[in-house]
Amino acid sequence: MKGYLIAILLFILLKPEVIQANRGKIKIAEKLNTEKAPPDKMESEVADKWIRHNQMIDLVEAGYLSRIQDLAYIIGNNQNLEIDQDAANTMKNFILSASFSCIPDELPDGVENEEQPEIKASYYFVFYFELSDPHTNKIVSMYEVDASFTAATRLSAHEQAELALNLLNEPGIPTIDQIEADITAQADYQAAKIQYAGTGTANGKNTGKVTVSRIRDNVIGEAKSNPISAFELRCEKGRFKKTNARFVRFEGNEYYFGEPNSISFDYETYNCADFEDDKTEEKFTLVQVSRFSERIVEKVVQEEKIEFNCGSYDISAHYTAPGFADAKVVWRNVSVLIPDDFTNIPVYQAEDFINDEPPEVIVPYAINIPGYGHEYYLSECMDELEIPEIISLSAGLSEAVLWLDRGEEALNKCSVEKTPENPFVHLVLQFDLYIGENEGDGEQITVGTDSDFPNPYTFPWKKLEEEIVTKLQSGEEVRKVLRNQSGSTLTIHFKPN
Repeated sequence: MKGYLIAILLFILLKPEVIQANRGKIKIAEKLNTEKAPPDKMESEVADKWIRHNQMIDLVEAGYLSRIQDLAYIIGNNQNLEIDQDAANTMKNFILSASFSCIPDELPDGVENEEQPEIKASYYFVFYFELSDPHTNKIVSMYEVDASFTAATRLSAHEQAELALNLLNEPGIPTIDQIEADITAQADYQAAKIQYAGTGTANGKNTGKVTVSRIRDNVIGEAKSNPISAFELRCEKGRFKKTNARFVRFEGNEYYFGEPNSISFDYETYNCADFEDDKTEEKFTLVQVSRFSERIVEKVVQEEKIEFNCGSYDISAHYTAPGFADAKVVWRNVSVLIPDDFTNIPVYQAEDFINDEPPEVIVPYAINIPGYGHEYYLSECMDELEIPEIISLSAGLSEAVLWLDRGEEALNKCSVEKTPENPFVHLVLQFDLYIGENEGDGEQITVGTDSDFPNPYTFPWKKLEEEIVTKLQSGEEVRKVLRNQSGSTLTIHFKPN
C-alpha cells in the first residue's frame, strides 16, 4: 500500500500537465546600428554639417551603450518575460536591437525660412527597436520612437546627441507588456502537420512513428535551454511508448532543436478487437498547453485522423475444374504486413528456433538460414497449423467424393513470403484435396500457387503485382483469378475483416 501511494504521488508531481514553462529571456543588443555620412559629403559646401552629424552619431552610440541598463529598467519585467543582459546564448529567447538615424536640415548662411525666419535648422531623430528570435532570425515586432526639433542656430554634435538620447527616456519606448502581447500573437499556433509512418495494421503490437512538423514555419523564441511553449500530442486508442499512455508532451525547444522543425514519437497501435466502433480510425490531436511561465486555456493546434488496417484478411481460394472438381476454402484472420523498407525487418537466426524457448516473432520478420539466405515472412495465420475452413466441396462426377485433408501432415499453407529462391513478394497457397469413390481412399490433388509442375491443379504465381502489394499494404480488398492450360481456375480473394 505504501509503494502504491508513493507511485501516485510521483505521478502527480511528474505528470506533464503540471510542469510549467519558463519566463522568456530578452537580451538588449549593446551595439546600436547607425549610418554615418559618406566621405564625399565631407568635401561638399556643407561639410561642417556632416562632420557634426558623424560626431553626433559617435556620441549617440556611446550614450546608447551607457544607457542599456536604464533602458532595461524602463522596458521592465513581468511574470512571463524578463530583460536579462547576462543570458547565455542557449538561454536567451529574444534579442531587442536598436538602430538610429537622423535627418538634419540646416539652412546655409544668408538663407532664411520665409515662413519662420527665426528657425535656422530642424532635426528629425528616430530609434527603431527590432524584437527578433536569434534562433530562427524571425522578426517578431518593430517599435519606433521619433521626434522632430527646430532651432534658431545650427546645433552642435553634443546638442544633437543630447536631444536624440532623450528619446530613450520617452514613454514611446516599448513596454514589457507590449512585447509580451506581440510575442503571444506570434506564439499562438494555428496549425501543424501530423504524420504516421509504420505498419498500418492495428493489432495491439505493431509500432510506428508519429511525427509533428510545420507548427507554422517555425516555433518562436525557443532557446535551447529555455523553452517558452509546451505542447501535448494525444491519441484516442493506441499509446505512446515514451509515456505508456495516450499522450506525450514536448517543449518548443525539443521541436525546434530536433530534426528540422519536427519531432517524432514511437506509437504502439491499438487492437481493433478492443473497439466496436470506428475500428479503422485513430485520431491524433496536437494541443498547446502552456506559454511562458503559465498554463493557457488548452488550444487545439491540429487534429489528424489516420486510417489503419483493422486486423486481418479472410483469404479464400476457389478451385474450379469443370466436370472434375469444385472446392472453396478460406483461411480466417490472416495478418498481412508488407513493409515498404525490408532493411528494418527483425532478422532471427535459424538456430534461435531450436532452443527450448524460441523467440516470439511478429510479422514481418526474417529468418537467416545458413548457406541459403533470408526468408521473409509477411503474414501470419491465426491457426498455427494453417488449416483452412471448408466453404464448399463437390466432385464433378456423381459417383465421386471430394474431401480436404486437415491432418498435421496435409500440405495446407497460406503465407506471403520473400525468399532467396523467389526474391519477389509472393503468395504460397496450397491445400490438399482428395477425390475418390470413398472418403479416405482416393487420388491426392494438391491445389496451389507455389509449383511450376504442369497439371490441372497448379497455378504458378511467382510475384504479387505492384498494385496488389500496394492494396494489401493499405488494407484494401484484392481479388486475383489464375488460370492454367487445362482450363482450371483458382480465384484468390483477400477480404478485409
